[in-house]
Amino acid sequence: MTGDDPRSRATQDQTLDRAILELVSRGTVPIPPYPAVALRVQEVVSRNDFGLAEVAHLIGSDAALAADVLRCANSALYRRGPPVTDLPRAITRVGAKEVMRLALTSGLASHAQAPGPLAQLKRIIWIESLASAVLCQELARLRGLRQEEAYVLGLLHDFGKLVACSCIESMLEKGGLAAARPLAMWSEVVERHHLRLGGQVAERWGLPPLVREVVSTHHDGAARPWQEAGLLEVVKTSDQILGGLGTTLDVARVDLASLPLLAPAEREPVARIIEKIPEFIAAFEVPEGRPDAFRSLVAAPTAALGPGERVASFAVTITMARRARTYNATAIGANRLAIVGKEPLPPSRLLEAQINCGGKPFKMWVLTRSSRAEGAAFHVEVQPYALSSEVRSAWNEFVAGGSGGVET
Repeated sequence: MTGDDPRSRATQDQTLDRAILELVSRGTVPIPPYPAVALRVQEVVSRNDFGLAEVAHLIGSDAALAADVLRCANSALYRRGPPVTDLPRAITRVGAKEVMRLALTSGLASHAQAPGPLAQLKRIIWIESLASAVLCQELARLRGLRQEEAYVLGLLHDFGKLVACSCIESMLEKGGLAAARPLAMWSEVVERHHLRLGGQVAERWGLPPLVREVVSTHHDGAARPWQEAGLLEVVKTSDQILGGLGTTLDVARVDLASLPLLAPAEREPVARIIEKIPEFIAAFEVPEGRPDAFRSLVAAPTAALGPGERVASFAVTITMARRARTYNATAIGANRLAIVGKEPLPPSRLLEAQINCGGKPFKMWVLTRSSRAEGAAFHVEVQPYALSSEVRSAWNEFVAGGSGGVET
């Protein structure tokens, strides 16, 4: 049986479903522990007499968390004035309660970005969770609801998808299924189980009743009474935005007016906040490490030119871990850029790219889709992510072969 055979996939899916349900029934789902530092930060901030120095000391005790907080404080979401370089000023800029939420986010990042056969899918889920957290917080602000809880609900409501990935990977380690399949097909599997698994996470972590309810029932909430209907609506609106924009999160290409849960007065603030999301997500990227030793079970997308795509040749600079890498573009489309260079790039990584083609170079965020070796070179595919209207306009000019200078 191969992963391309529909009957084989159906059999594999049934096996996976049964195995995940068995883990749930036995109570042996691989759930990560609640981040310890986040718990301590919550305990401190919940006191009325906490001091800034105490919070800074606690944050500083975790090097990864301290680095994440500093990057967040200097991201577009929080940036006000010159860059901050020390924790006390970073915490002052962000706010103690906000730091409490960032501590939770940072603590979960290492699990969400752990290597494994489904690392690419896990990273996509994590990126969408971070985007949802920011969107839910902004929607709660616009609707006069509790922003702290909205952020946590956005971050955690689909955490069961990450746990589903961990379940599948643990089965593979025991000699289970090993057929590669497209990203969308793996997504269908985790989608079927994420509510049940999310409920187990919420119960294991002892989360508040509101979080448990939203995590385990947010897709069927309309059929039952809700004490916090406003916050549920925030989560559902965030899901609608992300679903409408897809993995590109590109407001310049999708009319927010077509989303029924988004009020007219909310469209412009949401569009502005989406442009700030990439820097926030990038703040929680794990440091670049050794190449993933696991064989990916996510099938690479086709490299053939699609409708509206064309051969191209121009220089592209990709920055990862503060180091610039040079590539040459080989194909371009409205939603795809193929490049070749001497170094691989990890899939599902949000990176900043500079397009160096005639005229004035410009920067844009891209999400890596695949990276494969061919001889001494690496062929990488990326897609634009969260482009502003201005950058989308410049990008479209390249795609159309305008004055930007796409060479064919």
